Amino acid sequence: MEQNTDNTEIDIHKFETLNKVDFNSLEDAFEAHAGLSFEKQLIFGDIIGDNGWQLDMGKESILFGDLEFPIQVIGSLSFNSNSWMWGWANTQSGIPESLLVQSNKLKEIGEEKSIKELTDGHFNVEEGFEHKIGMLASGVFNSKSYYSANYGQGTLIVTIDDSKVPAINKAELEMVLTCFPQLISAITIDHKKAFKNYLIDRDFKLYINNNKIDGLKDGKIITAEFDELGRLESLSAKL
Repeated sequence: MEQNTDNTEIDIHKFETLNKVDFNSLEDAFEAHAGLSFEKQLIFGDIIGDNGWQLDMGKESILFGDLEFPIQVIGSLSFNSNSWMWGWANTQSGIPESLLVQSNKLKEIGEEKSIKELTDGHFNVEEGFEHKIGMLASGVFNSKSYYSANYGQGTLIVTIDDSKVPAINKAELEMVLTCFPQLISAITIDHKKAFKNYLIDRDFKLYINNNKIDGLKDGKIITAEFDELGRLESLSAKL
């Protein structure tokens, strides 16, 4: 037993270190990475503030005011047709191959796992698809963030990995309480699976009992309860 900060005892033996289940669908892949990737976006948003973006393909970077970051081009969404095109499939735009390393790698993953959405070059999508891809790519490649660069007729999804963007402070456990509700409000996702993967990414030990997930870290517990459909009902902590 351990003493919690409010002097209640914690049975640490019921908690275990879990690994994420290997994904075999696009939705599984998104759920595996959404929590931590969304938290990265909150950090990145604070860094760039209200600055507009400017792309420099020659320098393979994106600029926000005086801030410049190297990028990888993942793909783009057309607002007119509500369709997605992978960067590797966009042969007419002259995107340098050096900017398509991650896009091509996602295609390879799709071929290995028979995930059609990762291997089809161009297809119609539902609302919010581009953000799912951004969060997926940010997680798969451990990037600091992704960015959706709206150019009027569509939006370009790029990933960013630069030391100017702070890494997530995994010791700040309370961020889970603010980040996760924002995530599930912003995009359609399986709450229960996403929460489990989020805690795994944040190095929690887990105890899962039916529709309740407890996460233990540094003697502190975060608890989420879900309904029969896996939707979040409550989120609380003993910090």
